[in-house]
Amino acid sequence: MPVLTNSRIVFPTEFSAADRQLADKMLDQRRTQAQEAAAAQNAKAARAREMAAKSLRDTLGAANVHALREFLQAERAALVASLQPPEGLGQQVRALRQTRARKTETGLRRLGVDKAKLAAIAAKYHEALGALLPESKATPGFHLRGNLKKWQALSKLHAVPLDWGVLGDIEPDPNDPHRWFLFQPAFFGFNFKFVPVHNDHFVVDRLHHLDPRAGLVGHEVTMDTPDDVDDFDYASGQVDTQIAFGFVPPATGVLEVLIDAQNVECRHELRTEDRWGWSGSKTSQINYLSLDVLHPNTPNISLAEMSRFVKDTADDTYTVQNNLVLGDHYFAQLRSSGPVPAGQSVVVCIGTRNFDKSGANDVEIHSKSIFRWFIRSVEVRVMP
Repeated sequence: MPVLTNSRIVFPTEFSAADRQLADKMLDQRRTQAQEAAAAQNAKAARAREMAAKSLRDTLGAANVHALREFLQAERAALVASLQPPEGLGQQVRALRQTRARKTETGLRRLGVDKAKLAAIAAKYHEALGALLPESKATPGFHLRGNLKKWQALSKLHAVPLDWGVLGDIEPDPNDPHRWFLFQPAFFGFNFKFVPVHNDHFVVDRLHHLDPRAGLVGHEVTMDTPDDVDDFDYASGQVDTQIAFGFVPPATGVLEVLIDAQNVECRHELRTEDRWGWSGSKTSQINYLSLDVLHPNTPNISLAEMSRFVKDTADDTYTVQNNLVLGDHYFAQLRSSGPVPAGQSVVVCIGTRNFDKSGANDVEIHSKSIFRWFIRSVEVRVMP
């Protein structure tokens, strides 16, 4: 399950050869770290899955586990057969599923299966998955319309809408080492990354939406179980899409960054299909605005959470959820994960991240999240 990365940094003239080499080195380092993290997460998730499967065998006995799988597969095949023409024409799938579910309950009791014990095994497994595939630490993002006073208090530049492109008499003092520097499209580079973690029953993929000249960043993330499902299936997809620009700090210190982003698309989508048995699933999709400074002193990405979707279900469901107002402006106030030295040119990457994950027992999962943002402005300063 390879980590896929790509970048194109067109360095401005103020970048020395040494600064360019350092930025390239940091990109390689980020790539290696992502590869190692993904490999470790895959190995740990696979061990958690095997431990849960062992608990299932210890609880039911190997023979009953095999009998249970055969029984459930037969019930699934029977449902498909009942929908075939001509007899199946006009059948109500929901009614057929309810009938099969009742028959499944009887079959489980006949096999001596205690569903409460199975549920406890599944709960422990999902708890382990949550620890192995943790959410990223993040600050909250803000809806600009509902937090206008906070936005205006962050910078003197916010006395006017920055989209207008006219600052008037509020230009920052050029002698102030902690003044705000304003960056707007067109941007000169990009950086993106895809880190999938999943077992064989899941397929995890992504599609990037990126136009640096327009400031467009975004992606689609999909997690699907296209074939048969099983006990203890798992998947996660971490996707980053960023534009990039150069910055020369006038003083040494931590960078503070304000991002004004206009939402183009926000869509959480999930379809689940119960495959009977001791079914259950939990799927989450989280979107962030992001800051990454390519320097050895700033090892971590900084994130502001913008939208969250979580669904815990064992049933047939189809959900589409839009948490954000399309076309509205949102903002993030972020800080670099360490200080950068004065006078050294650094690459600043601004964009969006999605971290989606799913754990399922005998539930078919089709998860898609779509997020696109126009980065309208980025303000950067060295913190006082």
